[in-house]
Amino acid sequence: MRTSIGWAAAALGAVAGLLLMAVAGFLGTTLLWLGERMGWSTGQTGTWAVLSISLLASEFMGGYVAGRLGRAPASAVNGSLAALGLFAVVASLSLVSGSPAGPLPLVVFAVVAAALGFWGGALGGRQA
Repeated sequence: MRTSIGWAAAALGAVAGLLLMAVAGFLGTTLLWLGERMGWSTGQTGTWAVLSISLLASEFMGGYVAGRLGRAPASAVNGSLAALGLFAVVASLSLVSGSPAGPLPLVVFAVVAAALGFWGGALGGRQA
């Protein structure tokens, strides 16, 4: 049985994940900023938590979108590719801006992204 990968579905899933991450990150950091104005003090931990949760959620949802748009046998693979594409963009921008992340954390986060995208794509493929 030959399974074809939907590259367009994976690319659209990655774009959808990037858009979701931008909106969720913006809303989360805005809420943190408003909280600081009201007297809450979360410091750097709150910012990192909001951005990490938005990244993980966007990888899953990017995989879901890729799974919905792709063909049924390869929906989970399309989801993994979408999440890995999203991770590649985020990791590249982070490294260019001076992140001190080494190779091991990048590989671990890439595996997490692939797993989240796989499960999102599998779920999206079932819904299609």
